[in-house]
Amino acid sequence: MTQAITTQDVAKAAGELNRMRGALSRWLKYRALNDQVLAGTARTRKPLPYAQRAIAQGRDMVAEQDLATKLSVLLAALMPGQALPNPDVTANPQAAVQLAQIALAGPPPAGPVATGNLGTIVSSPWFWPAMIAAGVLITITTAIQTSADVAKDHEEKACIEAGACTDYGFWLKAGAVVAIGWFAWREMGVGEFVKGHLTKRRS
Repeated sequence: MTQAITTQDVAKAAGELNRMRGALSRWLKYRALNDQVLAGTARTRKPLPYAQRAIAQGRDMVAEQDLATKLSVLLAALMPGQALPNPDVTANPQAAVQLAQIALAGPPPAGPVATGNLGTIVSSPWFWPAMIAAGVLITITTAIQTSADVAKDHEEKACIEAGACTDYGFWLKAGAVVAIGWFAWREMGVGEFVKGHLTKRRS
């Protein structure tokens, strides 16, 4: 007996879908910038040949193949009968990018054969979440999010190494160290201790 799908199930699926799309967007941001470096159209703080080599060496095609495979499985379930890009990154190096863009775009508009309210249903933002909940596909959306995060980390590190991105994490950590040091100096008496020690040495 098939268990009925509740509005809570659909809302949960919508949340997972949004998180998956967020992870894909973050990965695509760095992927696109790195592609511009490879094409020589992005400015870098390091010599272009070095930057391009850093991008090429930092790109993890194993991670992209994992992402492309999972996206292909999800989209095939959500878009039965629709032609999808070849998920094999060996034959199609842009496979993960193309599939991610489809996942971000959402369900395609209903075709000319649609009648009645079918077009409205297919174009509804709740159409995919309902299908995900009904098809028990939440697990794969979570797996795609994880794979996208892994691929994003590789692209971000390569982008930083190439001098095309700023390592905000480093500056946030540096800022935290400075803030802690200032707090210790002003509020915990470190400043007065140091001043007193220096005064004793001078006398």
